[in-house]
Amino acid sequence: MEPEAFALALARAVRESILPLFGRPEARRRSGTAAGGDPTYAIDELAERGAAKLFAERGDLAYYTEDEGLVVLGRPEALYLLDPVDGTRPAVAGFETCCVAIAVAPFGEAVTLADVTYGCLVEIATGTVFEARRGAGSSGPELRAAGTTDPRGIFWAGGFRGQPAEPTVAVLRDLFDAPGSEGAFFDQGSAAYSLSRIATGQLDAYLDVGQALVDTVPGMEARFREIGGGHVLNTTTYDTAAGYLLLRELGLPVTDALGRDVDTPLFDDEGKAALVSTIAACTPELHEALLGLVAAGLERLRAAV
Repeated sequence: MEPEAFALALARAVRESILPLFGRPEARRRSGTAAGGDPTYAIDELAERGAAKLFAERGDLAYYTEDEGLVVLGRPEALYLLDPVDGTRPAVAGFETCCVAIAVAPFGEAVTLADVTYGCLVEIATGTVFEARRGAGSSGPELRAAGTTDPRGIFWAGGFRGQPAEPTVAVLRDLFDAPGSEGAFFDQGSAAYSLSRIATGQLDAYLDVGQALVDTVPGMEARFREIGGGHVLNTTTYDTAAGYLLLRELGLPVTDALGRDVDTPLFDDEGKAALVSTIAACTPELHEALLGLVAAGLERLRAAV
């Protein structure tokens, strides 16, 4: 079985394995802490266990998951970045905004997000599949990105979990304070799911400024670690890799929150999944306007600290 076919089969198998816990109170049982510092719940544990079994049966691969970190089996043919439950809290609550996210990249040193060759998202609630192949396009239900060019009144998503609320809101003030209460903000609890909604036209944009705050605002890392129990709990490469490829293969703009290309190394110097910020939009014009709003917000915040 080719790596792409295996990745999709794995995603579907992981989904099937966790459906008995989907939306169930027992799914919320705390079972530990992941390598990156995130809490692990019973539904995560079940998904990770099932994925590890399938990886071991296939062999000759490398994989990275939230709980296990990087695992190398035999002579790897490929590297699999897996988030078995992207949107753990929505999955526990029985909401639809969660998915299994897998990206495939070559195995080796200095591999980046730009090297990802395949990505798939399988919605846990519905089984709906989105796929993307580098240089070969994206597929999924009703891929029809909106044509929005003006940030006024947009439908956009982002997240607050693990991020200090006041500085995050300060940077994104001009989007939250939409004149006339136009538009809407959605915290869907899953970066991968939110990115896919730009592809379907349900959202105009997705913004995550967390790592940009840490990287550019003095003293901010300490604020993040205070909230994260000693960890910086920003979005990672395994959260976003498949969604990034999905949008880029549709010709939609995706960068970090500072406007830099999405070519981040998959792992940091400690071997953990690298942390990323994101601005993704349905048109280049909207993306450029959002970059300007975020840059102005970061400048205001730096001047205030």
